[in-house]
Amino acid sequence: MMDVLSRASRLDLQLNPFPHLVIQDALPPNLYAELSASFPPPKIIAGRQAAAKLASNRRYSMSAWPLMLREDVAAPWKTFLERHTAPDFVRTVVALFAGHWDERVASRLKIASEDGTVGLLYRDANAGGRILADARIEINAPVSADASSARGAHLDTPNRLYSGLFYLREEGDDSTGGELELFRWKSRPTEILDVNELPPDSVERVTAIPYRANQLVIFPQSIHALHGVGIRHTTPHIRRYVFITSEFEDDWLTADRRAEDMPEPV
Repeated sequence: MMDVLSRASRLDLQLNPFPHLVIQDALPPNLYAELSASFPPPKIIAGRQAAAKLASNRRYSMSAWPLMLREDVAAPWKTFLERHTAPDFVRTVVALFAGHWDERVASRLKIASEDGTVGLLYRDANAGGRILADARIEINAPVSADASSARGAHLDTPNRLYSGLFYLREEGDDSTGGELELFRWKSRPTEILDVNELPPDSVERVTAIPYRANQLVIFPQSIHALHGVGIRHTTPHIRRYVFITSEFEDDWLTADRRAEDMPEPV
């Protein structure tokens, strides 16, 4: 199976407001159509009880490993999840963003080329500097209440290595909003980084990437990788995507902050 980085090139890297790649038509049309048609229903992703009454615009998620074990997940999806958590996929991401990794992890990424150093989240032990990959199928529920953002500006968890969002917008989805918003700090980073949403007055929006079918957005974790989800308006449609990622055991982003990453002194 081709993966979502098969058409990626370092020439396509965008650096504003932080390094990232946007790849449209990431998969061949026939493969994308097969995945879209067999996208796991909410009863799998959210659980049967929660799926009976999805909370407005709430995010529901299930990781690759438990999905691979289920008999009610379509074979193309199991292949997709296996491919996008494989060691060579992680190595491809590392190579694509060479020169753009935070210096605190750049030296550690050399282990990605060694056998046995990249595992699967929840299946394998996270120890000894190992990288654990995941590909979570996620949804944002229909918006049945007031217009809202599923999540404002934030940084992903401080043990994260990279974050990728592969969108599977349904044909006929006429909803508005839900784009991926990219931000930058207005001045210096805040003191506390590991929060669900950062104070709105600490960041400013730079650009927004539409929620588009068969599109990938991927970027390395850093103090500047600020992103969030645009406001979604009332809609019966589910927002569908795969969160493709990997992580270390330790919270490297917050463990040893550099002077330039600290807030202004008071």
